[in-house]
Amino acid sequence: MKVPKKILIYVTIGGLISASIERILSQTNGDFVSCLTAMVCLAVYCEITARMIKEPVTVILMPSTIPLLPGSSIYYAMFYAINANTDMFLKYSKSTLYAGLGIGLGAVISSTAVRIVKSCKHKNS
Repeated sequence: MKVPKKILIYVTIGGLISASIERILSQTNGDFVSCLTAMVCLAVYCEITARMIKEPVTVILMPSTIPLLPGSSIYYAMFYAINANTDMFLKYSKSTLYAGLGIGLGAVISSTAVRIVKSCKHKNS
């Protein structure tokens, strides 16, 4: 993703955070909750880190999100769709959809929270 070499370590740590939280939570919670929580934690990390190193948040956030993407679920959903196994296709499609919704909603929640904090900070200044 053409990450600058000087911030590669921060992206790696972000990927480690997102993958670790998602794996730990997926054992007890569903795909939606684990991806949502991992994305919110990742976004908080990226906001803090981006301010410390004076880089745009998206340069750290986007590559760090890759471990959350539901690649195997998409693969198996398509595999079972081609093989006409409707039950398994629906299972993996549902898992893919929930993971995607968790990632998207986590990003929206984090972004909204940061904007609210910024606007409150500017009002107080």
